[in-house]
Amino acid sequence: MKWMRVLPIVLLTFLLAACGDSQLNLEGEWDANGSDGVAGSFDFKNNDLLTMDFGAMKFSYEWEVKGNQLHIVDKKDGEVKRDYFYEIEQHDKENITLYELDEDGKRVEGATIKLSK
Repeated sequence: MKWMRVLPIVLLTFLLAACGDSQLNLEGEWDANGSDGVAGSFDFKNNDLLTMDFGAMKFSYEWEVKGNQLHIVDKKDGEVKRDYFYEIEQHDKENITLYELDEDGKRVEGATIKLSK
């Protein structure tokens, strides 16, 4: 009977450990492949700076994650030029799909970016 009191604690411990292991972490360099056929790399730095490298073209943006949404901000001289919003779908620690969101927060059909480490 004593084991019945211990069992829920053991199960809860395993559950919390599993949840903590799957947290989203975008930091680092990712290979990026867009649904439009464009390929390159995304480097998410821990100082909220994102560098996108497409060979001859490089872009720098600010970024932040809230819940399952990625917000990318294009600024010039401190003013926001454009905001990009993506829904994040994490397949595992090394594979993520970003779905572009419109101004209503709905997925833009066919506008995806696949990230892999």
